[in-house]
Amino acid sequence: MGWLISMTLASFAAAFIAVKIFDYAFSGVTGTLGSVARAGVFIVTWTAVTAQLGIRGFTSKVRQLRQSNAKAIKALLKRA
Repeated sequence: MGWLISMTLASFAAAFIAVKIFDYAFSGVTGTLGSVARAGVFIVTWTAVTAQLGIRGFTSKVRQLRQSNAKAIKALLKRA
């Protein structure tokens, strides 16, 4: 459960910072187009950070599985 909370907080923080940078860069943009673009920046950033953290976690688990399998194979070959 901790990984989910940390991933959510990291995604929120990155998206919040990206929106603040967008607001600073495009401070003159107002209206519907500006609001839609601002929401798009938030969603895209949130999705990118969440996906990257998920891929990193998956890769870590796969690496651990491969190492465990290699150890098991070595142990079986020593017995044979």
